This record gives sequence, structure tokens and C-alpha cells, in this order.
Amino acid sequence: MRDVRVHVAPTGNAFMADIAAWLVEAAELCGRAAALVDDGSLPSDPAATNLVVAPHEFYLLTGGTDGEIDRATRLSVPVCTEQPGTTWFEQTSELCRRSPFVLDINPHGVDALAAVGHDAVHLRLGGVPSMDRRGSDRDRDVLFLGGRTRYRAERLASLGPILWEHHADLRLFTFSRPVGRGVDGLVFGTEKYDLLARSRILLNIHRDGSGAYFEWARLVEAMANGCAVLTEPSTGFEPLVSGEHFVETSDLRTGLAELLADPDRVASVGERAADAVLREHPLAESLAPILERADAATANA
Repeated sequence: MRDVRVHVAPTGNAFMADIAAWLVEAAELCGRAAALVDDGSLPSDPAATNLVVAPHEFYLLTGGTDGEIDRATRLSVPVCTEQPGTTWFEQTSELCRRSPFVLDINPHGVDALAAVGHDAVHLRLGGVPSMDRRGSDRDRDVLFLGGRTRYRAERLASLGPILWEHHADLRLFTFSRPVGRGVDGLVFGTEKYDLLARSRILLNIHRDGSGAYFEWARLVEAMANGCAVLTEPSTGFEPLVSGEHFVETSDLRTGLAELLADPDRVASVGERAADAVLREHPLAESLAPILERADAATANA
């Protein structure tokens, strides 16, 4: 089996570095020698299987020439993380034209990439052991983590009459460029997992009201820490089961009030979700066959 190298931009979004670390850990659980490459070097070794997380950040921030980037894209498989319809998704699509095939963490992204001619494959995210930081007391009733949009701000404001009676931790951030570690209130890695492990409910609100994109990366790490996820209606969440591994509702006020009034259900949903993403459907399970395909595809490149 070939060694696996997971590349991520050194000055990119630190959340992408988290995803890259999950892939390294999952590859090791698949029996591979795996390494995280975050020094800005482009994939160049055809003897390794190279994955590039968030290519729209990686290739634009490395400073390589067009020729170097062209060769790197041929020798690597991109891991796409952005929602269709965003400028980041469009950049990703163009940068992956010469890659042997393309991965996306959401079925919606797979469909959108396939529609413009890519050989697109779904990389279903799952848990890895390092995510699980359960054991601390849950001192937060409701947690929200996400980029600030007008839609999200309005939805959160409408929940004020409920949230003010509970310990709620709402963290919204405005990003005009990739954000790394060190921003006040913004957490990554084990610091984020510890925060999730101390929270009972993770509230998930879509970027805007036009779609039902299931935010796999955000929700998997919450589920791995036993959070009960309350989300707006979503699609593309299989093999997870709505109502068992998470709760979805178009009426967040009613849904949140009902969950807060039923701590037994909150605990049950959180426990079932953790079991699903860590044991029933871990990341290593979905990554293993993809690595086998990437071995052959990048060797032939």
C-alpha cells in the first residue's frame, strides 16, 4: 500500500487543517503510513497518494507557478468542502479540472461537480477517535458555531426569548479571508472538541434560507462528542437517521423549546449520534476504498 500525504494550506482556514488531520488519522486506522503536509509544498511525489484538502485555498495560497500547480493537480485527489453556489465552490471546480477524480464531503457537492464534467465521488465523513473528548460536565445548554450571515443572525435573534433563560454560547464570525488560530472566541482542534463535549445541544442553521445542505464537517465532530444536533431541514445525511441521530425542524423555536424541556431525549440523541459516527460509520470505513482508487489513479497520472 502506498503512503498517504494529506496537504492543506499553512495559512488557510484552520478548520480545513482539522479535516486534514481527521484524514491522516483515518488513513492510519486503514493501515497506511500517513502524514499531514502543511508547509506549503505542492504534491510532487508520484510514489505517494496525495489528498489536497480545500483546493481553492491550497493552490491559491501556495504561490506555485501555473506549471507547478498543473502538475500537482494531476498527482493528487482534491477534497472539496464548499457549498455549491458559492465563489469558493466555483474556484474549486476550476482548479480540479486535471485531477484524476474529485472528492466532496456532501452529496450535493458531488452532484454539482458531476454536472460540470468532473468524476466526482462522495467522501462521507465520520468520526475518528481523537474527536471524542466526552467526560466533562455539560455546562452549556445550547451552542452555535458558524460564519455570520444575515439569515443566521435573524434566526438566532428570533430564539432570544428561549435562549435568555439558558446557558447559551453563540459564536458567529465574519470571514473575509481564511482564518487561522488565535482569533478570540474561535476554537479548533481539541479546544473545539472540549467545547462540544461540554454542550448539550448544537444548534445548526444553514448559511441562508435557499438550501438544505447538511453540514457534515460541523455536525460529525459535534455528534462524536455526544451533542444532540438540532438543525433546519436537510438532505444528504444518509446513513444517519433523522429523529434518531439528530433532530430537524423548520420551526426552530418550537423544536429548541421541546428539546430543552426533555433532557432525557437530548442525552439519548447525543449517545446514538456518537455511536453512529464513531463506531457504526467511522471515517476510516469510507476512506479505505477511496484510498485504493486513489493509489491507482495517481500512479497512472
